[in-house]
Amino acid sequence: MNRTILGWLFIAHALGHTAIGVWTAGTGVPVVTTALWIIALTGYVAVGLALLRVPVLRDRWKALLALATGASMLICIGFDGLFGVLGVAIDVLLLILAADLFQRRIDAEVAVADVIGAQVSRHPRWMRAGWALGVAALAYVLVVALFRPVFLRWGTTAQERVAALAGDESLPADARYRVDHAITIHAPADSVWPWLAQIGQDRAGFYSYDWLERAFGDHVHNANRIHREWQQRAPGDTVLAAQPGYLGGRFGTAGWRVAGLVPGRALVLENWGSFVLQPIDSATTRLIVRTRGPGTPSVSGLVFSPFGVFVFEPAHFIMQRGMLRGIRDRAERAAATTEAGDG
Repeated sequence: MNRTILGWLFIAHALGHTAIGVWTAGTGVPVVTTALWIIALTGYVAVGLALLRVPVLRDRWKALLALATGASMLICIGFDGLFGVLGVAIDVLLLILAADLFQRRIDAEVAVADVIGAQVSRHPRWMRAGWALGVAALAYVLVVALFRPVFLRWGTTAQERVAALAGDESLPADARYRVDHAITIHAPADSVWPWLAQIGQDRAGFYSYDWLERAFGDHVHNANRIHREWQQRAPGDTVLAAQPGYLGGRFGTAGWRVAGLVPGRALVLENWGSFVLQPIDSATTRLIVRTRGPGTPSVSGLVFSPFGVFVFEPAHFIMQRGMLRGIRDRAERAAATTEAGDG
């Protein structure tokens, strides 16, 4: 083992913390848990980059290591189960390797690097490019970690996130993983429902960024009016995400099964969540989208959580936020046109 291997081990350990962030959601004091998670996650990435000689970080690796280890141990100690114990054990092991076995060697290598290459411009281009990518990755991790609460709770109130909603019976009761989005629509719920009922690739699209969906080969075109022939939905139907044969049909039929339906009020899609219309008054509606998942510790969760947190969640937030705004804008324009006609 050398400095480079140790650096990558710290980065791998940091990525493992994405799973802990998912598994500990809703436990303890959310603000404290989130803060510790952000410090541990970004701190370990920074330590790994420091050991890979990134100039901005390499002379601060000890302070970064102490901060990240302290935050990580606190969050792991508060997390019951095997993965919490394993997390603490890895924290201690990496700390010993860095502090006791490699401290003199790392300090010496950093000192030599500073003397020989005091100016970054003297280093090979491939090395400077690698450092730049590392700093960019650290910045991206920090931004996603800081904004993750927004990705998961955009537009909702604390009361809405815990309130009972139509369709809850189709969702895991003890879910750890939770995503809640909501928007206020200045239109009656009965006027909003037809827009929601006709979503789907083969129908009205998803009212989001259809140009972006088409860029990935998905033949989606958003509708700007209500189609009566698309209003029928029933449990067991499939809301298509993409056309049949998408990506050569390797993933079968891409879509979501209708797991529950309350006409005019709620559409529950398996593996997506509940779309619920809550009337505020005769002219105002709250559209709430509630997603729930087990979020229980598992090896697969440990492996795939980095993709989920750093790729899927930001992309899902962007597209679903666009969808809610698209439904709002269309419903409000239709309501305004109706009022003008009545006037």
